[in-house]
Amino acid sequence: MIQRGWVVTFSSMIALAVIFGTSYSFGAFFSALSETFSAQRADIAMMFGLAGFLYFVAGAAAGIAAVKFGPRLVSTLGMLLLGFGAMSASQADSIQQIYWSYGLGIGLGVALVYTPVMGAVPPWFTSQRSLASGLASAGIGIGTLVVPPLVSLGIEQWQWRDTMFYLGCGSMVVGLAASSQIGMPDQEKTQAGHRNGLSLAEALRSKPFWLLFGICAIAGPSLFFPFAHLIQFARDQGIAEVQAASTIGFIGIGSIAGRFFIGFFADRYGRLATMGASNAMLAGSLLLWFSDPGWIGLCLFALWFGIAYGSVVALFPPLCMDFFGARSVTGVLGLVYSGAGIGNLLGPVGAGALFDRYGNYHASVAIAIACALIAVLLSLAMMRWKRIHQPTMY
Repeated sequence: MIQRGWVVTFSSMIALAVIFGTSYSFGAFFSALSETFSAQRADIAMMFGLAGFLYFVAGAAAGIAAVKFGPRLVSTLGMLLLGFGAMSASQADSIQQIYWSYGLGIGLGVALVYTPVMGAVPPWFTSQRSLASGLASAGIGIGTLVVPPLVSLGIEQWQWRDTMFYLGCGSMVVGLAASSQIGMPDQEKTQAGHRNGLSLAEALRSKPFWLLFGICAIAGPSLFFPFAHLIQFARDQGIAEVQAASTIGFIGIGSIAGRFFIGFFADRYGRLATMGASNAMLAGSLLLWFSDPGWIGLCLFALWFGIAYGSVVALFPPLCMDFFGARSVTGVLGLVYSGAGIGNLLGPVGAGALFDRYGNYHASVAIAIACALIAVLLSLAMMRWKRIHQPTMY
């Protein structure tokens, strides 16, 4: 079963690289879309925010569907929507059509892949659960590292419409190959009690669920607004196009590192303590934004931010397994992740609106830092609850 678990883990890594490489390439299209449709930053950021809102909020339904129909079927449908969404957006004649095609297509596509894929990995493992979840979610960093710079080069070579069309085609082909290998352990083939745990209704009535939901929701603006605005911020500083696009790739490098090392720190110091420390790192990284650094400074920010981002995101699946078991893990995880949908909508769009008003990102960064620090406090509250109610639980 463990060998099959690693196949699922690495297939999940590829699937996540596809969906988030496609989603986070948005920043590379920012300038071209703004010029094509004569739109302000808040209007363009709405496209990313709507997609992010949908893939976290609709991810709750996707997680529940994966419990009933299995993650392979649900994630396959998601890959089809993802590809068709990007291809349809390439033909849009107005910003409203972009909202419908990219926002709905990418948003629902990611929703149907992300939660089922992330929830499919932990049930295969016991002692190496943090490591496996970290490896799978490293796909997010790989996609962030590889796809946006390629998209930027494609825009220079073919213009944005052709590039977005090819992006949709490639994402669909690679994504379908990966999703075909995603699955859950069969009930009768698992170890005794391996699929035991709380029902979805029981989990929703527990305090740990709402604390995890709170961490995910309040950290959302901190986690996602840089993905929408970092490349454009680099352009504002006069950084060349390919260099500006590459800054998002450094988030990918940091994210990969964070997800690979998260298993070691989480297994040594505890997953909740690591969650609190990761949100503190997130707040610290955002302080660099205030200094208006050059390209080197932005790369350092992106690396630091990526490590924190990768660590935070990788910890939610094993924490859901720890507290609620494997019985309804994809459904529970989907509902926890739905909290991030609010932050993924308000963070990028709010940052764009504040920039349009004040001409800088200072207010947005200050709000994001405050959100990350509140997430630290919620992590500490969850640690306290665990010490009192589940002192023997790892």
